[in-house]
Amino acid sequence: MTTLELVLEWQSPEARHLERYLARRVNLWRDVFPPGLKEVLLGKSVGDTVERIYQPGDAVPKHDPKLIHNVPRSRFQRRTVGGRAIEPARGRFYPRGMLGDMLGVYPQDSRPGRIIELDESSMVVDLNHPLAGRPLTLRATVKDTADKVTETGGRLTCWLEEIADSGPGMQCRGGGHPTSFDLQDGLHRLDETEDSRFYASPRIIGHVDAQAGEFLKETYAAALSTLPAKAKVLDLMSSVQSHLPDHLDLHVTGLGLNLEEMEANPRLAERVVHDLNAAPKLPFPDKSFDVVACSLSIEYLTPPRAVIAECARLLRPGGALMVGISNRWFPTKAVRIWMDLHEFERVGLVLEYFQTVPTLTDLRTVSIRNWWRPEDDPHIDQTLTSDPVYVVMGTVQG
Repeated sequence: MTTLELVLEWQSPEARHLERYLARRVNLWRDVFPPGLKEVLLGKSVGDTVERIYQPGDAVPKHDPKLIHNVPRSRFQRRTVGGRAIEPARGRFYPRGMLGDMLGVYPQDSRPGRIIELDESSMVVDLNHPLAGRPLTLRATVKDTADKVTETGGRLTCWLEEIADSGPGMQCRGGGHPTSFDLQDGLHRLDETEDSRFYASPRIIGHVDAQAGEFLKETYAAALSTLPAKAKVLDLMSSVQSHLPDHLDLHVTGLGLNLEEMEANPRLAERVVHDLNAAPKLPFPDKSFDVVACSLSIEYLTPPRAVIAECARLLRPGGALMVGISNRWFPTKAVRIWMDLHEFERVGLVLEYFQTVPTLTDLRTVSIRNWWRPEDDPHIDQTLTSDPVYVVMGTVQG
């Protein structure tokens, strides 16, 4: 049995994308791999990395025009989730079973389909794989090997399906058109009371498990490796943890809602209490930071586009904006649209925020999924899997 780290790289018109996935309990003899990958993996040792490049149709099915259907809008199977009615929207993904009566689609079909056009009477639905038509680069690194105790029974896993059929591709636009996220009603929250009241009492806790926190640091570190000493960083919506790499010599200013939480954060050199939802304009001059990082908090913003524009204003030419997200939040304070979206669509939502600011370029996304949760984590009895990590990054034009 083998443990592999799989890394899938691909590009959309708007961004570059990197998907990391831990493949556990891999059986190189029985499992299914993309063409040619098994052959180059056999005989490799721990630490070895192999790479394969796949053209459209080699690993993921080619884009097939026959999988695009014109369907009456009335056939959309509306559902209510958490008291919220799910409505059709252009560019959004839905389980195929919600998209109407089409050949090969049954009501329980949970595979994603995308609405690419929509009017009052009809919708055009694309049932192609979200990565169809895109060249892919796949790397596999051997992380661990162990003798298999028995060859009787067991499971057979298709590893490309594991990494590619669970979200990658859903974070990009369809046909180059902005996705119609509901930013009119979707930015409301269950609890609309002042945030200063909700955050008045300090919460001296982390919001993801330790492994996920390390992955945030690692992803930020890779993006910030060329920063000079004492580079100025704004930790936006700051709390007890900044998730910034420890080995970099940074001057970090924290901006958050609870001073006691920020005082418990040793990474901060300065602390500013400020309510972004009440006053999205940031209290700093233009071009005053080299980096702005917002970790595990953007889902609480009710004026997200205004705040992202402010972040770009604060950045010096070549400066980086980094937004890290996961799948844990305070449900009464998260905006409603956030809870309606697939995890990769949340990445797409943040990408849409970035694309409203013309000076933000070189957009990138990273996903990290399926690692083991630390044994001492308080939620280990609920899941053995670490919290997923997603990061959206952009650079201000020089």
